[in-house]
Amino acid sequence: MHQQALIYGFGPYAQYNRNITIDVIQQIDRLKLASTVIFETRFSRKMFEKTLKKHQPQIVIGLGQDARARKIRIERRAVNWRKSRTGRGRPISRIGSKYLYVPLKIVPVHGTTVAYDAGDYVCNFSMYIMCEYCQNTAVKFAFLHLPLKVDADLAAALIGQIIDSSQC
Repeated sequence: MHQQALIYGFGPYAQYNRNITIDVIQQIDRLKLASTVIFETRFSRKMFEKTLKKHQPQIVIGLGQDARARKIRIERRAVNWRKSRTGRGRPISRIGSKYLYVPLKIVPVHGTTVAYDAGDYVCNFSMYIMCEYCQNTAVKFAFLHLPLKVDADLAAALIGQIIDSSQC
C-alpha cells in the first residue's frame, strides 16, 4: 500500500442513495493502493483538515460524483465560492484567492477530459480547502469527477497509475 497517498470520496447526497466514489474507494481498498476516506457530503473545513493532519499524506486525490459527466473529469481549478442555505452563495474563504489550482497536474488519457469548473457544491469546497492546505506544504493534490456509470476497476487502475507516476 502507498501509505503516503490518501484517496477520498463522498457518501450519498440529495437524490443519490449511492455515490459512485464509494465503489471506487472500495476497489482501491481491495487493491491496497492507498489510504482512503469517505466523507459525509457536507461543508466542513474541520472535517477535511482533521483528516489531513491524521494521515499526513504526500499525495491526495479527491473523487466526486458528476451525474452529467460521460468521461472522468480531471479538475484543475477550485473556485472560492459555495452554495449557501439561502441559495445565494458565498465565498469559501473571505481572504482567499478567487481561484486555486491543483498542484498535481494529471496528464489526460483515453476516457478523461480536463475541466476548470468543479461547481459550487462540496466537491469544489473540498478542492479549495485542499488547495489552500497544499500552498504551505509539499503535498500534491488532484481531483477527479466520476460519471455515475464509471467502471470502478478502471477508475481504481487510473488512480493507481497517477499515484505511481507522482512518487518522488
